[in-house]
Amino acid sequence: MSFTISGIPVTVEMAMDNDPFDTSISSWTDISDYVYKISISRGRQHDLAEFRSGTCSITLDNQDERFNPLNTSSPYYNSATGKSKIQPMKRVRIKAVYDSTTYYLYDGFVTNIPQTFLLQGAGALAGLDLVDAFKLMNLNTLNDRAWSIGVERSSNIGSSTYIGYEDEQELSSARVTRILNAFTWDSSRRSIRTGDLQVVQQAGSSNVLTALKDVASSEQGAFFMGQGSDGFDAIFKDRNYIRTQQFASNATFGSGVGELPYIDVALAFDDSRLVNVSSVTRSGSSTAQTWRDADSITEYGSRSESLSTLNVSDADALSVAKQRVSSFSEPSLRVTQLSVNPQIDTDLWTQALGRDLLDHITVKVPLPDSTTLTQELLIEGIEHEIDSQNNLWNWKIRTSPAAEVGAWILGSSLLGQGTNLSW
Repeated sequence: MSFTISGIPVTVEMAMDNDPFDTSISSWTDISDYVYKISISRGRQHDLAEFRSGTCSITLDNQDERFNPLNTSSPYYNSATGKSKIQPMKRVRIKAVYDSTTYYLYDGFVTNIPQTFLLQGAGALAGLDLVDAFKLMNLNTLNDRAWSIGVERSSNIGSSTYIGYEDEQELSSARVTRILNAFTWDSSRRSIRTGDLQVVQQAGSSNVLTALKDVASSEQGAFFMGQGSDGFDAIFKDRNYIRTQQFASNATFGSGVGELPYIDVALAFDDSRLVNVSSVTRSGSSTAQTWRDADSITEYGSRSESLSTLNVSDADALSVAKQRVSSFSEPSLRVTQLSVNPQIDTDLWTQALGRDLLDHITVKVPLPDSTTLTQELLIEGIEHEIDSQNNLWNWKIRTSPAAEVGAWILGSSLLGQGTNLSW
Protein backbone atom coordinates (compact mmCIF):
# COMPACT_ATOMS: atom_id res chain seq x y z
CA MET A 1 0.00 0.00 0.00
CA SER A 2 1.13 3.54 -0.70
CA PHE A 3 1.90 5.95 2.10
CA THR A 4 0.51 9.46 1.89
CA ILE A 5 1.93 12.90 2.56
CA SER A 6 -0.63 15.71 2.62
CA GLY A 7 -2.99 13.43 0.74
CA ILE A 8 -0.45 12.56 -1.98
CA PRO A 9 -0.04 8.76 -2.31
CA VAL A 10 3.57 7.64 -2.79
CA THR A 11 4.42 4.12 -3.94
CA VAL A 12 7.80 2.39 -3.80
CA GLU A 13 8.07 -0.80 -5.85
CA MET A 14 10.83 -3.34 -6.41
CA ALA A 15 11.10 -5.76 -9.34
CA MET A 16 12.29 -8.63 -7.15
CA ASP A 17 11.78 -11.37 -9.75
CA ASN A 18 13.52 -9.65 -12.66
CA ASP A 19 17.04 -9.03 -13.88
CA PRO A 20 18.24 -5.49 -14.71
CA PHE A 21 18.10 -5.93 -18.51
CA ASP A 22 14.60 -7.41 -18.59
CA THR A 23 12.42 -5.28 -20.87
CA SER A 24 9.21 -6.57 -19.30
CA ILE A 25 8.70 -6.64 -15.52
CA SER A 26 6.86 -9.80 -14.46
CA SER A 27 5.66 -8.25 -11.19
CA TRP A 28 6.29 -5.26 -8.92
CA THR A 29 6.46 -5.79 -5.16
CA ASP A 30 5.04 -2.85 -3.22
CA ILE A 31 7.27 -2.04 -0.20
CA SER A 32 5.73 1.37 0.54
CA ASP A 33 4.39 0.32 3.98
CA TYR A 34 7.96 0.00 5.26
CA VAL A 35 9.35 3.28 3.92
CA TYR A 36 10.49 5.90 6.48
CA LYS A 37 12.46 8.30 4.30
CA ILE A 38 13.40 8.87 0.67
CA SER A 39 16.22 11.08 -0.57
CA ILE A 40 16.58 11.68 -4.34
CA SER A 41 19.24 13.65 -6.23
CA ARG A 42 19.67 13.77 -10.00
CA GLY A 43 20.86 16.03 -12.79
CA ARG A 44 24.04 18.12 -12.81
CA GLN A 45 25.50 21.00 -10.82
CA HIS A 46 25.30 23.56 -13.64
CA ASP A 47 25.17 23.83 -17.41
CA LEU A 48 28.93 23.38 -17.94
CA ALA A 49 28.94 20.13 -15.97
CA GLU A 50 28.05 16.62 -17.10
CA PHE A 51 24.79 14.97 -16.19
CA ARG A 52 25.63 12.48 -13.45
CA SER A 53 24.01 9.25 -12.33
CA GLY A 54 20.82 9.99 -10.44
CA THR A 55 20.95 8.56 -6.92
CA CYS A 56 18.38 7.68 -4.28
CA SER A 57 18.50 6.34 -0.72
CA ILE A 58 15.51 4.76 0.98
CA THR A 59 15.29 4.08 4.73
CA LEU A 60 13.07 1.12 5.63
CA ASP A 61 11.51 -0.32 8.77
CA ASN A 62 13.23 -3.68 9.10
CA GLN A 63 11.95 -4.82 12.48
CA ASP A 64 10.93 -8.21 11.08
CA GLU A 65 14.19 -8.39 9.05
CA ARG A 66 12.35 -8.91 5.78
CA PHE A 67 14.98 -6.76 4.06
CA ASN A 68 17.90 -8.70 5.53
CA PRO A 69 19.37 -10.71 2.61
CA LEU A 70 20.58 -13.37 5.08
CA ASN A 71 17.18 -13.99 6.67
CA THR A 72 15.81 -17.28 5.32
CA SER A 73 12.47 -16.56 7.06
CA SER A 74 11.90 -13.35 5.14
CA PRO A 75 8.81 -13.29 2.87
CA TYR A 76 11.26 -12.20 0.17
CA TYR A 77 13.43 -15.31 0.50
CA ASN A 78 13.32 -17.61 -2.52
CA SER A 79 13.65 -21.18 -1.30
CA ALA A 80 13.87 -22.47 -4.88
CA THR A 81 17.10 -20.59 -5.51
CA GLY A 82 18.31 -20.52 -1.92
CA LYS A 83 18.75 -16.74 -2.16
CA SER A 84 16.97 -13.65 -0.95
CA LYS A 85 15.14 -11.58 -3.55
CA ILE A 86 16.68 -8.50 -1.88
CA GLN A 87 19.73 -8.32 -4.11
CA PRO A 88 21.93 -5.70 -5.78
CA MET A 89 20.84 -4.58 -9.27
CA LYS A 90 17.14 -5.12 -8.63
CA ARG A 91 15.10 -2.32 -10.21
CA VAL A 92 13.19 0.06 -7.92
CA ARG A 93 10.83 2.84 -8.95
CA ILE A 94 9.09 5.55 -6.94
CA LYS A 95 5.86 7.18 -8.08
CA ALA A 96 3.29 9.63 -6.75
CA VAL A 97 -0.24 10.43 -7.85
CA TYR A 98 -1.83 13.86 -7.93
CA ASP A 99 -5.13 14.78 -9.55
CA SER A 100 -5.35 11.31 -11.15
CA THR A 101 -1.95 11.71 -12.85
CA THR A 102 0.96 9.40 -12.02
CA TYR A 103 4.41 10.99 -11.79
CA TYR A 104 7.63 8.96 -11.59
CA LEU A 105 10.08 10.54 -9.17
CA TYR A 106 12.88 8.00 -9.47
CA ASP A 107 13.81 4.78 -11.25
CA GLY A 108 17.04 2.95 -10.59
CA PHE A 109 18.89 -0.13 -9.41
CA VAL A 110 19.98 -1.32 -5.97
CA THR A 111 23.71 -0.97 -5.30
CA ASN A 112 23.81 -1.41 -1.51
CA ILE A 113 21.52 -2.77 1.22
CA PRO A 114 22.85 -1.39 4.52
CA GLN A 115 21.49 -2.85 7.77
CA THR A 116 21.28 -0.89 11.04
CA PHE A 117 20.34 -2.40 14.41
CA LEU A 118 19.33 0.14 17.05
CA LEU A 119 19.44 -0.01 20.84
CA GLN A 120 21.22 -3.37 20.98
CA GLY A 121 18.73 -5.01 18.66
CA ALA A 122 15.55 -3.36 19.97
CA GLY A 123 15.02 -1.74 16.57
CA ALA A 124 16.16 -2.40 13.03
CA LEU A 125 16.45 -0.35 9.86
CA ALA A 126 17.44 -1.32 6.35
CA GLY A 127 18.43 0.86 3.45
CA LEU A 128 18.30 0.71 -0.31
CA ASP A 129 20.96 2.75 -2.07
CA LEU A 130 20.05 3.21 -5.73
CA VAL A 131 21.69 4.46 -8.92
CA ASP A 132 19.83 5.06 -12.19
CA ALA A 133 20.45 3.30 -15.53
CA PHE A 134 23.70 5.23 -16.05
CA LYS A 135 25.10 2.51 -13.75
CA LEU A 136 24.23 -0.25 -16.23
CA MET A 137 25.52 1.78 -19.15
CA ASN A 138 28.79 2.41 -17.35
CA LEU A 139 29.30 -1.31 -16.64
CA ASN A 140 29.12 -2.37 -20.29
CA THR A 141 30.88 -1.72 -23.56
CA LEU A 142 29.04 -1.81 -26.86
CA ASN A 143 30.77 -5.13 -27.58
CA ASP A 144 29.54 -6.60 -24.30
CA ARG A 145 25.91 -6.09 -25.22
CA ALA A 146 25.58 -5.82 -28.99
CA TRP A 147 28.05 -8.16 -30.60
CA SER A 148 27.48 -11.02 -28.14
CA ILE A 149 23.77 -11.18 -29.05
CA GLY A 150 24.07 -10.28 -32.74
CA VAL A 151 22.61 -6.76 -32.64
CA GLU A 152 23.72 -4.16 -35.19
CA ARG A 153 27.25 -5.12 -36.16
CA SER A 154 27.42 -2.10 -38.41
CA SER A 155 30.83 -2.45 -40.00
CA ASN A 156 34.22 -4.04 -39.56
CA ILE A 157 37.45 -2.27 -40.38
CA GLY A 158 40.51 -4.45 -39.99
CA SER A 159 40.27 -6.19 -36.64
CA SER A 160 38.09 -3.50 -35.07
CA THR A 161 34.31 -3.36 -34.79
CA TYR A 162 32.58 -0.01 -35.09
CA ILE A 163 29.09 1.29 -34.51
CA GLY A 164 27.78 3.60 -37.22
CA TYR A 165 26.99 3.48 -40.90
CA GLU A 166 29.64 2.18 -43.26
CA ASP A 167 30.09 5.69 -44.67
CA GLU A 168 31.33 6.53 -41.16
CA GLN A 169 28.79 9.17 -40.19
CA GLU A 170 25.16 9.68 -39.18
CA LEU A 171 23.00 12.19 -37.32
CA SER A 172 23.63 12.41 -33.59
CA SER A 173 20.09 11.33 -32.73
CA ALA A 174 20.39 8.32 -35.06
CA ARG A 175 23.60 7.37 -33.29
CA VAL A 176 21.97 7.60 -29.87
CA THR A 177 19.21 5.32 -31.16
CA ARG A 178 21.78 2.90 -32.57
CA ILE A 179 23.72 2.77 -29.30
CA LEU A 180 20.56 2.20 -27.24
CA ASN A 181 19.55 -0.56 -29.66
CA ALA A 182 22.96 -2.15 -29.29
CA PHE A 183 22.60 -1.84 -25.52
CA THR A 184 19.17 -3.54 -25.88
CA TRP A 185 17.48 -0.66 -24.07
CA ASP A 186 13.69 -0.94 -24.33
CA SER A 187 12.51 1.14 -27.31
CA SER A 188 9.41 2.23 -25.34
CA ARG A 189 11.61 3.82 -22.66
CA ARG A 190 13.39 6.50 -24.65
CA SER A 191 12.68 10.03 -25.87
CA ILE A 192 15.02 11.27 -28.61
CA ARG A 193 14.81 14.63 -30.34
CA THR A 194 16.22 14.90 -33.86
CA GLY A 195 19.81 16.09 -33.80
CA ASP A 196 21.43 18.88 -35.80
CA LEU A 197 25.00 17.61 -36.30
CA GLN A 198 26.51 14.45 -37.78
CA VAL A 199 28.95 12.23 -35.89
CA VAL A 200 31.59 9.75 -37.05
CA GLN A 201 31.81 6.08 -36.14
CA GLN A 202 32.64 4.92 -32.63
CA ALA A 203 34.55 1.79 -31.69
CA GLY A 204 32.53 -1.17 -30.45
CA SER A 205 34.89 -1.31 -27.47
CA SER A 206 33.51 2.04 -26.27
CA ASN A 207 31.89 2.21 -22.86
CA VAL A 208 28.15 2.63 -23.49
CA LEU A 209 27.71 5.62 -21.20
CA THR A 210 30.85 7.32 -22.49
CA ALA A 211 29.72 6.73 -26.08
CA LEU A 212 26.35 8.36 -25.42
CA LYS A 213 27.93 11.31 -23.62
CA ASP A 214 30.42 11.78 -26.46
CA VAL A 215 27.56 12.01 -28.95
CA ALA A 216 25.69 14.50 -26.75
CA SER A 217 28.85 16.61 -26.36
CA SER A 218 29.47 16.60 -30.12
CA GLU A 219 25.89 17.76 -30.66
CA GLN A 220 26.14 20.19 -27.71
CA GLY A 221 22.90 18.61 -26.54
CA ALA A 222 22.12 16.56 -23.45
CA PHE A 223 21.62 12.93 -22.46
CA PHE A 224 20.07 11.94 -19.13
CA MET A 225 17.51 9.68 -17.46
CA GLY A 226 14.18 11.44 -16.96
CA GLN A 227 10.48 11.02 -16.45
CA GLY A 228 8.59 8.63 -18.68
CA SER A 229 5.16 7.02 -18.75
CA ASP A 230 6.17 3.87 -16.88
CA GLY A 231 9.36 4.83 -15.06
CA PHE A 232 12.41 6.70 -16.32
CA ASP A 233 13.30 7.03 -20.01
CA ALA A 234 16.64 7.57 -21.71
CA ILE A 235 16.31 11.17 -22.93
CA PHE A 236 18.35 12.91 -25.64
CA LYS A 237 18.00 16.64 -26.34
CA ASP A 238 19.52 18.24 -29.42
CA ARG A 239 21.49 21.50 -29.38
CA ASN A 240 18.43 23.52 -30.46
CA TYR A 241 16.25 22.33 -27.59
CA ILE A 242 17.61 24.78 -25.02
CA ARG A 243 17.15 27.72 -27.40
CA THR A 244 13.47 26.88 -27.86
CA GLN A 245 12.93 26.63 -24.10
CA GLN A 246 13.67 30.32 -23.63
CA PHE A 247 10.20 31.36 -24.68
CA ALA A 248 7.87 28.96 -22.85
CA SER A 249 8.16 29.13 -19.07
CA ASN A 250 6.26 26.34 -17.32
CA ALA A 251 5.77 28.18 -14.01
CA THR A 252 6.57 31.41 -12.17
CA PHE A 253 7.83 31.22 -8.59
CA GLY A 254 7.60 34.38 -6.50
CA SER A 255 5.59 36.25 -3.88
CA GLY A 256 3.21 38.12 -6.18
CA VAL A 257 -0.39 37.41 -7.06
CA GLY A 258 -0.71 34.20 -9.05
CA GLU A 259 2.92 33.25 -8.43
CA LEU A 260 4.00 30.02 -6.74
CA PRO A 261 5.56 30.41 -3.28
CA TYR A 262 9.00 29.11 -2.36
CA ILE A 263 10.85 28.79 0.95
CA ASP A 264 14.23 30.24 0.04
CA VAL A 265 16.51 30.90 -2.90
CA ALA A 266 20.30 31.03 -3.22
CA LEU A 267 21.97 33.07 -5.97
CA ALA A 268 25.53 33.06 -7.32
CA PHE A 269 27.37 35.47 -9.57
CA ASP A 270 30.96 34.35 -10.09
CA ASP A 271 33.58 33.46 -12.67
CA SER A 272 33.44 29.69 -12.24
CA ARG A 273 31.65 29.11 -15.55
CA LEU A 274 33.50 31.50 -17.85
CA VAL A 275 34.72 30.23 -21.23
CA ASN A 276 36.06 32.78 -23.69
CA VAL A 277 38.48 30.57 -25.66
CA SER A 278 37.18 27.23 -26.91
CA SER A 279 39.32 24.85 -28.96
CA VAL A 280 37.49 21.89 -30.48
CA THR A 281 39.35 19.07 -32.24
CA ARG A 282 37.17 16.69 -34.18
CA SER A 283 37.85 12.99 -34.58
CA GLY A 284 40.36 12.31 -37.36
CA SER A 285 41.80 15.82 -37.34
CA SER A 286 44.89 17.19 -35.66
CA THR A 287 43.86 20.81 -36.13
CA ALA A 288 41.82 22.45 -33.40
CA GLN A 289 39.05 24.84 -34.37
CA THR A 290 39.29 27.78 -31.98
CA TRP A 291 36.92 30.64 -31.23
CA ARG A 292 37.67 33.58 -28.94
CA ASP A 293 35.80 36.48 -27.41
CA ALA A 294 38.37 39.28 -27.31
CA ASP A 295 36.26 41.58 -25.13
CA SER A 296 35.73 38.84 -22.55
CA ILE A 297 39.44 38.00 -22.52
CA THR A 298 40.28 41.67 -21.92
CA GLU A 299 37.78 41.96 -19.09
CA TYR A 300 38.22 38.61 -17.31
CA GLY A 301 41.46 37.12 -18.59
CA SER A 302 41.76 34.05 -20.77
CA ARG A 303 39.39 31.25 -19.74
CA SER A 304 40.16 28.45 -22.18
CA GLU A 305 38.95 24.91 -22.74
CA SER A 306 39.87 22.09 -25.12
CA LEU A 307 37.33 19.55 -26.35
CA SER A 308 37.57 16.43 -28.50
CA THR A 309 34.41 15.62 -30.46
CA LEU A 310 32.95 13.20 -33.00
CA ASN A 311 32.05 15.97 -35.46
CA VAL A 312 32.52 15.17 -39.15
CA SER A 313 33.85 18.52 -40.35
CA ASP A 314 35.94 21.45 -39.18
CA ALA A 315 32.93 23.68 -39.77
CA ASP A 316 30.85 21.66 -37.30
CA ALA A 317 33.69 21.65 -34.77
CA LEU A 318 33.99 25.42 -35.11
CA SER A 319 30.24 25.80 -34.60
CA VAL A 320 30.59 23.92 -31.30
CA ALA A 321 33.40 26.25 -30.23
CA LYS A 322 31.31 29.29 -31.17
CA GLN A 323 28.33 27.97 -29.25
CA ARG A 324 30.43 27.40 -26.13
CA VAL A 325 31.99 30.87 -26.18
CA SER A 326 28.71 32.55 -27.06
CA SER A 327 27.06 30.85 -24.10
CA PHE A 328 29.71 31.27 -21.43
CA SER A 329 31.91 34.28 -22.22
CA GLU A 330 30.14 36.47 -19.65
CA PRO A 331 29.38 35.71 -15.99
CA SER A 332 25.70 35.23 -15.24
CA LEU A 333 23.55 35.34 -12.17
CA ARG A 334 22.15 31.89 -11.48
CA VAL A 335 19.97 30.25 -8.87
CA THR A 336 22.11 27.60 -7.22
CA GLN A 337 19.16 26.37 -5.17
CA LEU A 338 15.44 27.00 -4.98
CA SER A 339 13.74 25.29 -2.05
CA VAL A 340 10.01 24.59 -2.23
CA ASN A 341 7.58 23.04 0.23
CA PRO A 342 4.73 21.74 -1.95
CA GLN A 343 2.58 21.13 1.13
CA ILE A 344 1.86 24.84 1.59
CA ASP A 345 0.03 25.32 -1.72
CA THR A 346 -1.74 22.63 -3.74
CA ASP A 347 -0.71 24.37 -6.98
CA LEU A 348 2.87 23.39 -6.18
CA TRP A 349 2.29 19.64 -6.47
CA THR A 350 2.22 19.54 -10.27
CA GLN A 351 5.55 21.41 -10.25
CA ALA A 352 7.30 19.33 -7.58
CA LEU A 353 6.09 16.09 -9.12
CA GLY A 354 6.07 16.94 -12.82
CA ARG A 355 9.02 19.22 -13.56
CA ASP A 356 12.00 17.50 -15.17
CA LEU A 357 15.57 18.37 -16.07
CA LEU A 358 15.97 21.24 -18.58
CA ASP A 359 12.40 22.45 -18.06
CA HIS A 360 12.04 26.24 -18.18
CA ILE A 361 10.75 28.15 -15.14
CA THR A 362 10.69 31.78 -14.01
CA VAL A 363 11.84 32.88 -10.55
CA LYS A 364 11.12 36.32 -9.08
CA VAL A 365 13.21 37.38 -6.08
CA PRO A 366 12.05 40.37 -3.98
CA LEU A 367 15.03 42.57 -3.08
CA PRO A 368 15.51 44.78 0.00
CA ASP A 369 15.10 47.95 -2.10
CA SER A 370 11.53 46.84 -2.98
CA THR A 371 12.46 45.90 -6.55
CA THR A 372 12.15 42.40 -7.97
CA LEU A 373 14.85 40.38 -9.71
CA THR A 374 13.31 38.19 -12.43
CA GLN A 375 15.26 35.24 -13.79
CA GLU A 376 14.38 32.90 -16.67
CA LEU A 377 15.89 29.55 -15.74
CA LEU A 378 16.41 25.95 -16.84
CA ILE A 379 16.31 23.19 -14.25
CA GLU A 380 19.71 21.48 -14.01
CA GLY A 381 19.27 19.41 -10.84
CA ILE A 382 16.36 18.03 -8.82
CA GLU A 383 16.24 16.84 -5.20
CA HIS A 384 13.42 15.37 -3.12
CA GLU A 385 13.47 14.80 0.64
CA ILE A 386 10.41 12.77 1.68
CA ASP A 387 9.72 11.80 5.31
CA SER A 388 6.70 9.54 5.75
CA GLN A 389 6.99 9.47 9.54
CA ASN A 390 6.87 13.22 10.01
CA ASN A 391 4.70 14.02 6.97
CA LEU A 392 7.35 16.23 5.34
CA TRP A 393 8.28 16.85 1.70
CA ASN A 394 10.93 19.26 0.46
CA TRP A 395 11.71 19.84 -3.22
CA LYS A 396 14.91 21.57 -4.28
CA ILE A 397 16.19 22.48 -7.72
CA ARG A 398 19.41 23.82 -9.19
CA THR A 399 19.18 26.01 -12.28
CA SER A 400 21.06 27.86 -15.00
CA PRO A 401 19.98 30.95 -16.95
CA ALA A 402 17.64 30.05 -19.79
CA ALA A 403 18.63 33.07 -21.86
CA GLU A 404 22.39 32.55 -21.89
CA VAL A 405 22.37 29.69 -24.39
CA GLY A 406 20.51 31.46 -27.14
CA ALA A 407 20.51 32.11 -30.83
CA TRP A 408 18.39 34.57 -32.68
CA ILE A 409 15.14 32.96 -33.77
CA LEU A 410 13.18 34.96 -36.33
CA GLY A 411 9.96 36.27 -34.87
CA SER A 412 10.82 35.19 -31.32
CA SER A 413 13.98 37.02 -30.23
CA LEU A 414 15.44 40.49 -30.12
CA LEU A 415 18.89 40.64 -31.62
CA GLY A 416 21.47 41.81 -29.10
CA GLN A 417 19.41 40.96 -26.04
CA GLY A 418 21.10 37.79 -24.89
CA THR A 419 20.91 36.26 -28.35
CA ASN A 420 23.21 35.61 -31.29
CA LEU A 421 22.61 35.30 -35.00
CA SER A 422 23.91 31.72 -35.30
CA TRP A 423 26.72 29.31 -34.55
